[in-house]
Amino acid sequence: MDTGATNGGVDVFVSYTGADEAWATWVAEVLETEGQRVAIQVWDSPAGENFVVWISEQMAAAARTVAICSTAYFASHWCTQEWTGALGGRSIVPLRVTDCVIPPVLATISYRDLHGVDEAIARRRLVEAVGLAAPARVSGGFPGGGTPSAPEPVGVFPGRLPPVWGPVPARNLFFTGRDPLLAGLHTQLTHAGQVTVCALQGTGGVGKTQLAVEYAWRHVDDYTLLWWVDAETRTGLTAGLADLATDLGVATGDLPARAARALAELGRRHGWLLVYDNVTDPATIAGLLPPGSGRLILTCRTPAIRVLTGDGLLEVGEFTRAESVALLRRHAPDLTDTDADQLADALGDLPLAVDQAGAFLTETGIPPTAYLDLLAHQPQPLFTADTPHHPGLAATVTATHTHLAAAHPHAAALADQLAFLAAEPIPLTAAPAGDAPPVPGTLVAGDVLTTHTALGALTRYALARRTGTTLHFHRLVHILLRARLTPDGQRHALTGALDLLATATPGDTDDPAGWPAYAALTPHVIAAAGHLTDHPDLPEPHRFRHLLERTCWYLYRAGQTRTAHTLARTTRTRWTTTLGPDHPHTITITITLAATHADLADHHTARQLDEDTLARRRRVLGEDHPDTLGSASNLAVRLAELGETQAARQLDEDTLTRRRRVLGDDHPDTLTSANNLAGRLGELGETQAARVLAEDTLARRRRVLGDDHPDTLGSAHNLAIGLGELGETQAARQLDEDTLARRRRVLGKDHPNTLDSAHNLAGRLAELRETQAARVLAEDTLARRRRVLGDDHPDTLTSANNLAIGLAELGETQAARQLAEDTLARRRRVLSNDHPDTQLTALVLMSLFGSDAT
Repeated sequence: MDTGATNGGVDVFVSYTGADEAWATWVAEVLETEGQRVAIQVWDSPAGENFVVWISEQMAAAARTVAICSTAYFASHWCTQEWTGALGGRSIVPLRVTDCVIPPVLATISYRDLHGVDEAIARRRLVEAVGLAAPARVSGGFPGGGTPSAPEPVGVFPGRLPPVWGPVPARNLFFTGRDPLLAGLHTQLTHAGQVTVCALQGTGGVGKTQLAVEYAWRHVDDYTLLWWVDAETRTGLTAGLADLATDLGVATGDLPARAARALAELGRRHGWLLVYDNVTDPATIAGLLPPGSGRLILTCRTPAIRVLTGDGLLEVGEFTRAESVALLRRHAPDLTDTDADQLADALGDLPLAVDQAGAFLTETGIPPTAYLDLLAHQPQPLFTADTPHHPGLAATVTATHTHLAAAHPHAAALADQLAFLAAEPIPLTAAPAGDAPPVPGTLVAGDVLTTHTALGALTRYALARRTGTTLHFHRLVHILLRARLTPDGQRHALTGALDLLATATPGDTDDPAGWPAYAALTPHVIAAAGHLTDHPDLPEPHRFRHLLERTCWYLYRAGQTRTAHTLARTTRTRWTTTLGPDHPHTITITITLAATHADLADHHTARQLDEDTLARRRRVLGEDHPDTLGSASNLAVRLAELGETQAARQLDEDTLTRRRRVLGDDHPDTLTSANNLAGRLGELGETQAARVLAEDTLARRRRVLGDDHPDTLGSAHNLAIGLGELGETQAARQLDEDTLARRRRVLGKDHPNTLDSAHNLAGRLAELRETQAARVLAEDTLARRRRVLGDDHPDTLTSANNLAIGLAELGETQAARQLAEDTLARRRRVLSNDHPDTQLTALVLMSLFGSDAT
């Protein structure tokens, strides 16, 4: 048995990142019980000593380096230096504690997996890996047959994360102090017999997020589920909860539907903790609070968060002077009392500034007095309403960037570019090797070496946090990086940000499978587009404009109509000026804008936009160009929505004929025209012809696109309407039920198209005299349409009108009359007194309650 001991040294050095400290501790404990001499930073690094130097000395003295391998480990700059050094000395023993990818240069070394097994198996694998025992060869039994025995239950031992965990940021090895706040947070979250929501509230840079991170890691064993969500925007919060739904096995539908399913599933569980990080406004999380069976931590800047927490609010302020001095000495152990005190004073004891200053001192080796002089002479940004009033932080960011630009120019340039994106996790990756495609939804930041070097520099200087290939800048750092730039510097950096965004390839906007990638990119696309309003003459890369178009269309298809409308409107205004009204990009964004106007019930504006687009495309591209035919199809839809059914029918027939000739019978665009024409025929009373065309279109779409494609489900929805009009109510009901189930699964319960199917099925149930079931579904659909579309949307009012009829049939005349009268008043205000829908509601009131009701 080879112990590998060295004279005057240790047998094993344990290399790990802070996220895996529990694993490192367990490994060290096991090896010491086996008689090994072990060095591990959490136990053995002397107070006041530079831990980087100490680690280097320990590795040199150790016979072996055990690497605790995880995604966080390989993302850490310091850990990379450790394992590459040990690899060079051929003394590394890799142990995987998560299902992570081993870097190719390390993959040739045999490793052991400690995760996913019980403690006994993990202990055996560990001692075998370091040569303390021969491998135990145990077969799984005779392979020729028989019933395999059940696996041993997985035990719990130090280092095991909760069954549902993520994506909690890596533990901060430099976390310092805050003991009273951590104790107060724990007290708030352990009140017996009540659901607890606790908010960490304070100004930017005081360390609210780091406090929550530290609490999560300290109490990781207290929970069966621990999940972290970036809640700065509702989109980010929804996406984070949708990811949780995937881990919980309930991820169906669009992002809002997945988020709702995750929250519903939490209501069936206990012993969980959620963290909503960086809530900017209580309204952001309205409707997305978890149920009452677990715990929730909020971090936020606004005291208004108290409306959600009551007494469960902890105010987080600047460091005490002792905490500032302690953190500075964690970075630079040789600081004198005077130097540390003067630095803390210059930095205003702001934790973010203190951390950056400490990192700067470590990286540069600059004397404290020289650094104080450097801070004093840094130019301050012009403070505005959007610029943080933290002179100490402004000075540290400026000084750090200046030094970074000299030592790592690519990293400094990347920081400037990323400052023009959103202050949310940025998915970065390196250019793939060979012909491999880039990861969907990520930004390609350069080749492997350049990207790795830049990311390492940004994290070492504490300008950003890194998790794998995802980078996260503090909001204040983002603002200050932009504020320090000259106008020309801003233009240059914004151009780089646009080029970086243009590298993303998130996929098909019409396929819900690709929507999570778009959700991650959307805040960054919106942020970059917003900065373009300050630089209207800045050229936009063609690929960025294409990404912006697709992002708008994704938002529209995913049911986020208002966000899509705002982004499309501002983009069209800019492109009309910079590119001209006939430019293909201008026309494409105009099509999306028209679609959002229609979804928001502004059909007249939608019609005007589509008429203008069709005229321009006919003039520029010709009558039969596929893009021209797309505009003709859109205009036909607008005409139908405005009641000009015959004109819509004629335009649909002409467009279908041309598309069949130009594109073929089975082209998706041809099938769109066929689907639309079937609807027009049904509206004109040509029900049999409509049914034949609708059935053929549905069959073709199922064959070409698949049963669950949103367009296929649109055809099924329309055919169900046709079957109902032909009196085949039971067949219509069955198709409606199938379509509703599929739309709920693919699009989510609150998607406008799903609500269309729910509305129709409620009507079928009423026709079949299943009045109570119809009433339940109609009430649910009305509530959802009110929440998603608004009280005055025509579709909402249609649901209200039909529910009023249903209530009357159930004998609830007073409730029916109140709902019908409210609907009539709204339709008169929104649609006019002469609109057919308004007259229909008036007729319902008159037939149910007499002429005095209207």
